[in-house]
Amino acid sequence: MKNYQFITIIVLILVWIGSTHYVISKVPEKVTANMLAIEYNKVGWMENYIKLNKIQKQQIIAWLKQYEAQNWTIKTNNEVKQQNTVDNNMAKWNIISQDTISKIEDGSYVLWNKDAEISWIEYSDLECPYCKRLHESGSIEKILKQYNWKVNFIYKQFPLRFHPKAQIEAEAALCVWELAWDTKYYDFIQDVYKNSLSNGNSYTKEMLIDLAEKLWVDKNKMSSCINSGKYTAESKRQLQEWSSLFGITWTPWNVFINNKTGEWKKLPWAYPYNSFKSVVDSLLK
Repeated sequence: MKNYQFITIIVLILVWIGSTHYVISKVPEKVTANMLAIEYNKVGWMENYIKLNKIQKQQIIAWLKQYEAQNWTIKTNNEVKQQNTVDNNMAKWNIISQDTISKIEDGSYVLWNKDAEISWIEYSDLECPYCKRLHESGSIEKILKQYNWKVNFIYKQFPLRFHPKAQIEAEAALCVWELAWDTKYYDFIQDVYKNSLSNGNSYTKEMLIDLAEKLWVDKNKMSSCINSGKYTAESKRQLQEWSSLFGITWTPWNVFINNKTGEWKKLPWAYPYNSFKSVVDSLLK
């Protein structure tokens, strides 16, 4: 509220300084002289009037610099708080068994090196606007490229009940995984996010079938797979099982696992690239 008041004061002063000259420029010369005389007389004539204008302009510039400095401080503090949140999340490690790791990865499409030291698992909703933001940011691909074969990526279906199209989209993605080679599963997911309007406003069943066909998935088989409902139970199983294992409550929920030591760390939300990098670096130490 204080910022708005501050800006309002500055605007009023600027208007006051400029208004006299604007009005004066629109009237006859004689009237102009009389108006200037009135203004000069208020402050002890023309020299004082000019000096006051200069002082006011200098004050406004100083106030604006102060305002910008305050905003920079607020922004910087927020960035520090965000990084501290990430650092605090990373401070507490969790351990899972090799058997549990195998169960997580079995029956999952692994993007990049299946034998990587670190697995990035995203539990995600295809109607989630924040998931869309994560996938459009390029952070996933950038991490995989930077760490070469040390990190892989696994996408898990986590359709939330309040997103009306998320369930059918999750089942459609699993159908693509069955009917096409592995990479098409991730390509389909990326295409869904790319054209998604989020929150139930994106795709009909027919649109999902057409989207799969563009990836060379047989249209009739895709239609049959979706209509059969064969992946309804599987998508819900992924949601229930992993919400229990990792305490997942919203999407995107990112879990990073060191496949050698069993150490894992969760980093919910669509953080910037550097936040994901920090988690990976810590797990590789």
